[in-house]
Amino acid sequence: MTIKVRVILGFLLTIAIMAGGTIPYVTSKMRNTAEESYLTASGEQLQLMGSYVEGFINEAERNLAFLAADELLIDGENTFPNYKNTSTENAYKRSALAPEAARAGQPLFRLAKANPSYVEVYVGYPDGSYGSSMADGPVPAGFDTSRRAWYVSRMNSGKAVGLSDSYLSISGELVAPVTHSLRDRNGVFRGVLGVDVSLNGLSEKFEAMNFGRTGYFLLVENTGRIICDPKDKELTGKIIGKDIQSPGLEHLFKTQSGIVLTRIKDIPVRANVLTTSLGWKIAVIQDESEIFAETNEAIRSVSIIYAVIALVMLAVAWYIVRSINRPLRLIVEAADKIAQGNLEAHLDARDFYGELAELRNSLLNMVHNLQNMIETANQKSAEAEEQTQRAQAATEQAEFARQQAESARRDGMLAAAGQLEEVVTIISSASNQLTARIGQSNHMSAESAARLSEAATAMNEMNSTVREVAGNASLASGMSDETRGNAENGAQIVRQALQSIDQVHKVSLVLKEDMNQLNEHAQAINRIMGVISDIADQTNLLALNAAIEAARAGDAGRGFAVVADEVRKLAEKTMASTQDVGNAINAIQESTAKSVSGMDKAVEEIETATGFASQSGDALRQIVSNVETTADQVRAIATASEEQSAASEEINQSIVQVNDMAGQTAQAMNEASSAVEELAQQANRLGDLITSMKQA
Repeated sequence: MTIKVRVILGFLLTIAIMAGGTIPYVTSKMRNTAEESYLTASGEQLQLMGSYVEGFINEAERNLAFLAADELLIDGENTFPNYKNTSTENAYKRSALAPEAARAGQPLFRLAKANPSYVEVYVGYPDGSYGSSMADGPVPAGFDTSRRAWYVSRMNSGKAVGLSDSYLSISGELVAPVTHSLRDRNGVFRGVLGVDVSLNGLSEKFEAMNFGRTGYFLLVENTGRIICDPKDKELTGKIIGKDIQSPGLEHLFKTQSGIVLTRIKDIPVRANVLTTSLGWKIAVIQDESEIFAETNEAIRSVSIIYAVIALVMLAVAWYIVRSINRPLRLIVEAADKIAQGNLEAHLDARDFYGELAELRNSLLNMVHNLQNMIETANQKSAEAEEQTQRAQAATEQAEFARQQAESARRDGMLAAAGQLEEVVTIISSASNQLTARIGQSNHMSAESAARLSEAATAMNEMNSTVREVAGNASLASGMSDETRGNAENGAQIVRQALQSIDQVHKVSLVLKEDMNQLNEHAQAINRIMGVISDIADQTNLLALNAAIEAARAGDAGRGFAVVADEVRKLAEKTMASTQDVGNAINAIQESTAKSVSGMDKAVEEIETATGFASQSGDALRQIVSNVETTADQVRAIATASEEQSAASEEINQSIVQVNDMAGQTAQAMNEASSAVEELAQQANRLGDLITSMKQA
């Protein structure tokens, strides 16, 4: 693997580790924050809407409870029309009622008139008779109130008042029937009062509410009938699991309370479900894409930032590798040429810097020394060659003299021949010695060539060492850059953590103080509303007593009865408003309690921020680890440098040996010269003997 690939992979691995550790953590924290925000906001809205729905129905229950105390309605059996024995459809006409029925039905008329959302206020008795607030309406044949579901369920129920299952009226309007039993002072069952409350107003309230861009409120009856679905109004009045086949809605309906993750019309949604005291379910439904929109956008931004950082770091890595790789490549090419015997390699000083420049200078000095040593060896070889030629000439002269001696011996000069033979023996011995010296010189020359070959091998080893030095230098550079980046990131994390801790601490203190004041104000309002509620109860009781007294007074008390009735209605509305305000105050107090809990959670977040500071410490420790790794790389570079020094020392030793061999060659040549001189002397003696022999 090349240096360039290693450096680039190191940069990419660093970025991948940082992104792989940061992005999942940021994603998890932001998703948790978004989920908690949705849970808190939707929970507060659910509490308010639940209080509104319960107040909407409870008002009808209170009105029926007030009517149930009316003596004329309690004793109204056989007073109102009875249709159970009819065989054709009939018409209920208020104008055709008997005086007693009209007088007994007045509370029904007034209640319906005072509450436009009441479709019909009615009463049924055991004999099947039926009274209604309608001015005119159809009545089916054989209509018997004592057999109707709302009548039977209330009669058999242990509760005096309650809510029955909703249904679609003749006009197509969805209504919720609220019924109340009629009992005399002895507790004997006398009939059932009922009011059909139109749910249109409730639906309009739900449709007007919104929760973000895609969020909406869904209201479902305990039977599964959808009371309001602003997203798909065609589902209103239909029953889940019967008229509507939707796994998502069925899952939501089966949930008592809490968060539901499901799909509605193939769209992933998150719903917070609340079951009211009426048994109805209210759900806040919102698309998950909107809940996590900010989270997803933040993740995309972080990914883009890391991509840009990766590109910048790759560009920096490429520049660093190029600035190191090019000089190293030039040095390697020059070393290869030197190993092949080309000592004329040239390295331009402008291409090198720092340690690479020192390496270039060392290489050039070594080449220069090799050139000088090789020239010296060549000179010694030339001298040896010259001495060899001289020895050969002397040998030829000796051979010629031997031949002359042989000729003289043949002429009978025995004495001179004996002497001549001795001289020839000496000459032969000198010649042999000269030959041995010359062979030794040749052997030394061969060893010189071998040592030069070893010097070339050492050069190759030094080249490998140079490559290793360059690799370690590149790794050390990469680790230094990574150390600097980690240090900067650690400093940034510490600063952000400290700022977050300080800001959260200040906001938590202010918000907690505001919540405490809000809770005190809510308690004060609650006490005031309690006083108002007591006053309204007393007013209602006084109005009821006034109505009873007016009824006893007959026609003379009618005007007083009207006033008492208006006072009663005002008291009822005051009670209803007081209860609504009380519910709102309770919701505010619950929200305040949640906010205080949120403050405690903010303290936990401060601890989490402290954890961030701890993570910053971990990051700084990682930086220290990287610095230690960089130190190891530097030590590796030092080791490689030592190896390079050893290789250079080996080259120097080889060159010294070459010098020694050259000296030995010179010495051998000197000895050969001495032998040749001795041979010349013997030749002179031989010449003298020959002269003597000629004279003799």
